[in-house]
Amino acid sequence: MSAVVDTNVLIFDTFEDSEFHIEAMKLLDSLKRWILPSIVFHEYVWFMKGEKLDLSFSREKVTEYLTHAKTNPVPIQVDDILFSIERIKEYRDYNDFLILSVAKRMGHALLTFDERLKKYANQHGVRTL
Repeated sequence: MSAVVDTNVLIFDTFEDSEFHIEAMKLLDSLKRWILPSIVFHEYVWFMKGEKLDLSFSREKVTEYLTHAKTNPVPIQVDDILFSIERIKEYRDYNDFLILSVAKRMGHALLTFDERLKKYANQHGVRTL
């Protein structure tokens, strides 16, 4: 099975002391393909910056996910931007709706630990893992 992967899954997978590390690792391992919208890489880097992590670590992890055999990187399209901007009620939801749009457009489930995003996915007919 393939799924669109949210940024928080990569974050939990990256850090062994994170709340959902084991679960994120197992879920990623169980998937045949990781559909990673381009915004996920941006958010991942911004997270690393916010945590003041060494840039070399960020480069290594981004490269690792980007070049992984299971990774299918997907660019954000104009329709994804329109989908997001037309539906958000708060700026903080913009990136989540971009990711949701990719899942909806491609007809794949969404892998996320974000309960708010799961709720939005359900409202738009996108299955979550």
